[in-house]
Parts: sequence; structure tokens; C-alpha cells
Amino acid sequence: MYKIEKRRRSFKAMNLSKYKLPIEALSKKEKKTIQQKVIESEFIDSNDSSELIQEAIDDGIYKNREQSYLVKCTTDMIDVAPEMIGWWFAWHLPHSERYKLWHPRDHISATLKEEGINLQLKGQYIGVDSFVEEYIGNKLQKLQISFIEPALFGLENQEDSIAICAHVTDVNNGVQVAKLLHYVLKTDKGSLMKSFFWMGSDLSHPNVFKNFIVRNLSKIQLIKGLLLNDDSARNLLIHCYEEMNHLRKFLPDLYQEFGYQDSI
Repeated sequence: MYKIEKRRRSFKAMNLSKYKLPIEALSKKEKKTIQQKVIESEFIDSNDSSELIQEAIDDGIYKNREQSYLVKCTTDMIDVAPEMIGWWFAWHLPHSERYKLWHPRDHISATLKEEGINLQLKGQYIGVDSFVEEYIGNKLQKLQISFIEPALFGLENQEDSIAICAHVTDVNNGVQVAKLLHYVLKTDKGSLMKSFFWMGSDLSHPNVFKNFIVRNLSKIQLIKGLLLNDDSARNLLIHCYEEMNHLRKFLPDLYQEFGYQDSI
């Protein structure tokens, strides 16, 4: 296990070249999971995530009667402590160079607005809206990732675990299209990350009139299928496997070099 040493570094002094590693091929087990058929089944909502993380749910794609999806992805994060994950989600937010370390092929850019920068400078990510551009499959997505308190998902951070929770909005149309949870539990070898993505559940828009339209149109399966389908869910599963397996390769060394105590 890596010994965790927290130090302060100014961004000007950061040379990240040694962390710019190529994406490696996924394991046979992960490739087999990706190739499996979508499982038609009801699933637990994000509000009851405390129950979900206890369930023995296999990795894969689940689709309910409303044509919404749950994508489950598990990553064995060897030598990665849960607190490293919390640090990473605050540290990488304001800089595209940092964001692209995570997935050098699919990640394009990451920015914050002023209020987000103020929180991020304090080493926080909860309450931050991260604006990213990334490829999921062959489609370039422009997304707003809004990090929220784990309590809104029925969870709380413990000494041996951390829960990264967020709402995902399509910047192009302002529709909240997904919710995500990365639940990271400490193990003898590092930690185990269980990632969950709810796609199409509770589609909404902040504008009252547009929200009415979105809510009603999303009940029509043909129209909903134009936004979300089996392929988009599968592409997300692939993306998650790739970025989380890639993150675990460099995060222990990155944290050892740039981890901090107070602020960024």
C-alpha cells in the first residue's frame, strides 16, 4: 500500500507529463460483461442507494419498463484509498489537462464557473458544477456534472468509504439526463469502486414549462428511445471501465506527489 502523505504544491510547479499514459485494453472479464445482453429488470432508484450498494448486482446494463437504464461498473482500485478518490474529484475539476489524464482519448475539456472555482480552491467538489466535453462512444457530449451531498442519495461518507454523487445535465438542451454514484469502499488491497449510472430516470428541466414538456414526452417510449437506447448505455459502460481502470494506474503516484492538506 502507498503511504498517504499530504503536501501542498502550486499549480505552476506541476509537471504532469509522466501521468499522461495510454489507455490499456480491458480485461477479458470486462469485455465479456460489455458483450452481454441488456437485462430487462426493475432496479433501485438513486434515492435508495444505501440499499443498492448492499445488493449483489452484477456489472452490466439493466432496463426497466419505462425504458430507463441502470449501468453498473465495478473497479478494483489497487493501492487507491477512498480519500484519494475524494481528492481527485476536487483536484481535477478546473483544468482540462488534469481531466484528460483520466481518459486521454475521450476527455476533451473541463471548466468551472466562478462559484465553482471558489469551492474547488478549498479542496471541495460538493456544490460544484463541472462543465465537461467528452466522447462517450462516437458522440461528443457537452455535460454539466453537478456534485451533490451523498445524503440526497441516502448515503453518508464513513471512515472506510466515500460516495461521489452527481446529477448530469445535457448542456445543449438543459435536460437532466442522468444521475451517478461512485461508491468507494476500503479493502485490504486499496479500495473497491462500485459505479452506478441512472440514465433516463427523472428526466427534468429547470424551466417549469419546458419541464412539463420533457416529463410528458419522456413517457412516450418511442421519443425516449431517440435520447437513450441500449447502445448509449453500453458506450457508457465501456467508458466507465476504461476511465476507472486508467485512473487507478496513476492516482497513487499522483496523490503522493500533489496531495494536499488545506487548499489547492
